[in-house]
Amino acid sequence: MARGLDQLDAVLAQVTSLVDAHRLPAAEALLKPLMADPDALPAHQRVRVLLEWGWLQGAMQRTGEARKALAEAITLAERPGQGALLCEALREAGIVARYDGDLLASDRFLERSEQVARELGGYLEVGQVLAERAKTAHHAAEFVKARDLLLDARETAERCSESEARILLLAGIDSELAVSARLSRDFDTARDLLARALDGYRHIGRRVGAANAHRELGAVLAQVGNKGEAREHFTVAFSGYLRAGRRMGAAQVARRMADLDLLDATRDAAVARRVRRRYLQALRLGSGEPVNRALSTLGLARLARFDGNLDAAAALVDEVVQQYNAMQGVQNVARGLSQAAMEAGLIARARDDRPAAIARFRDALAALQVADDPSPRSLVHYHLATDLILADEVEEAERHAVAAFELNEASGSRLRAPDERRAFYEAHRDTYGLALHCAARAGDGRTALRIATAARSDALAAFVRAGAAFDRRLHELIREITLTDEESRHENAAPNVADRMRELYRRLERETSRQLRQAVEGDADLDEMLDALPEGGHALLVDVLEEDTTFCNRIWVTPAGVQHVDEVILPAHVRRFLDAYHQAEEKIAWRPQQEELSALGRALIPDGLADELAAGGNPPLVVSTGSVLGPMPVAALMIRGSYLTELAQIAIVPSLTLWPALRLRPPRRGRRTLAFLDPRVAGWRREKEALEAAFSEVRMVGRDELREQLADASGYAAVVISAHGAEPRPGSDREAPHTGLGQALELAPGDLLTAAQLLGCRLPDALITASCWSGRLAVQAAVDPLGLPTAALLAGARWVLAGTVDIGGTPTATLLRTFYQHLHAGVTPAAALQRAQAGYIRLRSPVSPGTWAGLTVIGDGFTPLLPSAE
Repeated sequence: MARGLDQLDAVLAQVTSLVDAHRLPAAEALLKPLMADPDALPAHQRVRVLLEWGWLQGAMQRTGEARKALAEAITLAERPGQGALLCEALREAGIVARYDGDLLASDRFLERSEQVARELGGYLEVGQVLAERAKTAHHAAEFVKARDLLLDARETAERCSESEARILLLAGIDSELAVSARLSRDFDTARDLLARALDGYRHIGRRVGAANAHRELGAVLAQVGNKGEAREHFTVAFSGYLRAGRRMGAAQVARRMADLDLLDATRDAAVARRVRRRYLQALRLGSGEPVNRALSTLGLARLARFDGNLDAAAALVDEVVQQYNAMQGVQNVARGLSQAAMEAGLIARARDDRPAAIARFRDALAALQVADDPSPRSLVHYHLATDLILADEVEEAERHAVAAFELNEASGSRLRAPDERRAFYEAHRDTYGLALHCAARAGDGRTALRIATAARSDALAAFVRAGAAFDRRLHELIREITLTDEESRHENAAPNVADRMRELYRRLERETSRQLRQAVEGDADLDEMLDALPEGGHALLVDVLEEDTTFCNRIWVTPAGVQHVDEVILPAHVRRFLDAYHQAEEKIAWRPQQEELSALGRALIPDGLADELAAGGNPPLVVSTGSVLGPMPVAALMIRGSYLTELAQIAIVPSLTLWPALRLRPPRRGRRTLAFLDPRVAGWRREKEALEAAFSEVRMVGRDELREQLADASGYAAVVISAHGAEPRPGSDREAPHTGLGQALELAPGDLLTAAQLLGCRLPDALITASCWSGRLAVQAAVDPLGLPTAALLAGARWVLAGTVDIGGTPTATLLRTFYQHLHAGVTPAAALQRAQAGYIRLRSPVSPGTWAGLTVIGDGFTPLLPSAE
């Protein structure tokens, strides 16, 4: 008896070894003789063999044979004293039922296994079965239940003693918790959990577990729009599954890889062929699993629609519906039928049958539950809104478009990785555009304002509001950039030093944005934004769609807080004029351009606002430049024959989300003015005289001392830096020199004070740098606009006076003299600049914008500098 038991143990140990080596056919060959004679072994030994056989058959996708073996194992293990074997047999039966798509049976087996495990008092066994129940709940689209089970499983697993089995269990729980996080679109948490799970699987050499983690990482990255890394993880997972003989896992990954490239298949025939091969591969490898079969068939239907073969696409969708209807008792049938209905709606749209498309989209939405994965709900809302707005059903279209926007923004705003925040926005920006269009069509200004400010400078605003500080990693990068810059000037500098500098700046921008994003907590408060407007002040938000820069959204907020929204198409000549400023064409601001400025004013200023401004009163005006007006001298826009600066006191912000954060900063009482004036700048003597005449205490410093003082200049009232600005170069705003955190003031030949360096400073309320290009910002949705002005605001400044274009030294000195006089008299910065500009052009009109309009107040221009309390 003992020898027989020893022999069985040896055989089963060898089977385990073969399974660990992923040699499943060899393991099966060892077990076959033991399965051939049911009466050759005692009942408890027979159960052990049946368990191994059932697991092996399930892994090889012979689910019928596996379920039969496990049913026999359960019957034999029902005898007294076999509790541990019964628990395992029930658990394995539940897993195999899940493979077979029988989710109700799966949960019944697993629930009973949990009861037995709790009676036995084994933490490990209870944790294992809770984790398996959670997997089944995920398959059944019962996401809340799955998360509750997983949290219970983790709490139980943490009570287990240290062992390889505990590591395996915790890794499995982390993997499933990551699924929950992904479905709730908490992508950062999902990535952290999967990284931890992957470490656990690697530590104990579990190839299939590692493949599972790679598959989920791919799914997470795909949802945030990072296709490159997603494809890498899917490829690793696919290879891992195939090496382990896990055809079902490989099938799921093949299908997800096809899904990843599906949209690109519309533009590239080679991609379409690859996608088709992947779907067919998924069908071949995982044909025994009904949900995989239905989803792969649905993918083929989408391909057929892309090819214009609508009859074939419709036939495949009918096949999918039949497959789901045949899945009796499977709880996620409604979700699958929703996907099929949506595809049917898209086919109807392709046939120009809008009523049928709307009907099918409504069917798709009705099938989805509130607790379901928000991704398909967002997509159905979007498509339904698209057809409804085309059918002129504006009210219902807006409701669905806004629902799609809200689902996406709730997910995207939580992303902490800046690259992924941008990629997520790009993947879903059509949702934002459609929601804004529907709100404009409905005349719903409040909703339009909420949409238009979403994903715009949100992290920058949150960081300023929180009064947060950058951590050591950012300061270490700035120091490394400074040292590398010093090295680049040496005659023996390495040939690749310029490439190193570019890479360091890329790293710094990513790290800065990442730290900014840590402060993001929730959506912007619209009421707070409106309440922050200065008394009697208006706000104007203008922006264009990234995919069509001629399509402009205009939102005007009145002093009473009423929001008006409309849309205009920018005429071709206006767009060309704007592009010349965006491309920093040489001397662009110094050309005669009265007609162009008038046309631009007509295009960007709503008639109602134009009426209000033309009526007089000289009101404050906050302009959110968006991506359309960033490099423009906004003061020079013309309204009915007058320049904007003649009609209003102007302050600029890249986004209105930043406005209340700056306005809520308590004004500070500083002493004296810190000033650096470069003698190479034309008119510097006149500026020095004007500065000293207006402010009795001016501390003039050289460039070396300036840097020392900027490290903590918060005790001053203002910092004045008069220097040449580093000229931007045409090209990508994110890659070109002297943009972003590389934007710089040239204190001396080759000596640049960069935005990066300002990040490490402590500034007073006011930074005045009347330098060429110093106020130019690249504003892009879902990317925080980093440059000299915003770096100064992050470093503590309340407002910045800067030059948005190439400005002239002598005229600027004249303007600054008047500006300083009014500022010292207690006038707000915006009013001081307006009086200086309006007085200048009154005597010299008409003049080019470079002469007088290049200076702009960025930030809170409506709080005067407070005199010192001393």
